[in-house]
Amino acid sequence: MASIKVLACRMGKHDWTKVSAPEDDYEVWECAVCGKRKYEKSGGNSIPGVSMTSDTSAGATATADTSQAAEIPAGTDEMTGFMDRGGAIEAIKTFLKAHKKDNYTLCMCDIDSFRKLNEEQGVKCGDIVIREVASILQTELAGIGTPCRWGGDEFLLLFPSKNGDEIFNKMFTLREKIKARVIFYEGDGVSVTMTFGLTEYDFSGNIDGFIAEAEEKLNLGKQMGGDQVIF
Repeated sequence: MASIKVLACRMGKHDWTKVSAPEDDYEVWECAVCGKRKYEKSGGNSIPGVSMTSDTSAGATATADTSQAAEIPAGTDEMTGFMDRGGAIEAIKTFLKAHKKDNYTLCMCDIDSFRKLNEEQGVKCGDIVIREVASILQTELAGIGTPCRWGGDEFLLLFPSKNGDEIFNKMFTLREKIKARVIFYEGDGVSVTMTFGLTEYDFSGNIDGFIAEAEEKLNLGKQMGGDQVIF
């Protein structure tokens, strides 16, 4: 039976189920078999060509209905549900204070040419891309690290008790996963790349410097043309 359902998906006959939408002006439908998503304007009027292929997982696009959602806790990013900048800094400080001899690795990453994407495709498309990237980060880093929304299209990935060598190869895999994802928005296929700056804690107690080093490596990767993992 499962193989028949997969074949049906390949023929475009998806098993659509409505999922919670992050915005009030469109609805999100997801195939229960292959995880493909499509977007429709609220009220059932389809947006021509709008659909998104995605892993079926609890991600940023499957958040609770905003009209019924509880108040978002302090330190949480509203769009993705990740810890925000303040929450990330507090998490780093708390861990290092309690585990003075443990390794800690940070990765600062952002979406390449995101401003150009917003200018060409519009902010709505940009928001969908951020949510899709967040969903991939959450899925791929489960049990390994914690993704945080640093701001805009920039994310900070926390890897307590991990050294850089353990995370380096994982960042290459993550980079390829994001690069391979295609989002179809208003008839156009949109794909993005990301650049990653990876650094290890030096046990100096300088948290600001720790984060700044990850950002410096990210900036170096951007200067080299993006779509890089710099360690």
